[in-house]
Amino acid sequence: MQSCCNAAGVTRDVFTPDDLIVGDHVQTTEALLTGGVAYARGDLLGVDATNTVSLVADPANAKYIMPFTLTAAEATAHAATGNQLQFYSQGEFAQDRVKLAGVALTAPQIVAAKAALGPQKIELRRVL
Repeated sequence: MQSCCNAAGVTRDVFTPDDLIVGDHVQTTEALLTGGVAYARGDLLGVDATNTVSLVADPANAKYIMPFTLTAAEATAHAATGNQLQFYSQGEFAQDRVKLAGVALTAPQIVAAKAALGPQKIELRRVL
């Protein structure tokens, strides 16, 4: 993702495709975000009883996928507002683009993530 400004000083983001999404029927859900943490597009997320998402340490606890990248400062600013953000909650995604705290998953982690995300109707696909 690249940011740029127009002459009036309004910032806008330009999306650069990364092939995370491989299906046609992606759905999102709203939740609060835990601040103070940097998030990468494709990170596996867990959700707690207060409907707040955070990075998971174990892919077996994954419920959602992060749709965009945020620095720790940006995450803190979003968390402070109390506004809910959108997270991927259903759809087909490339398993080699899904991450655990910004790092690509190992083969055993992919298996664990598939088991955790399957009931959520998130499918991780091997893309050739």
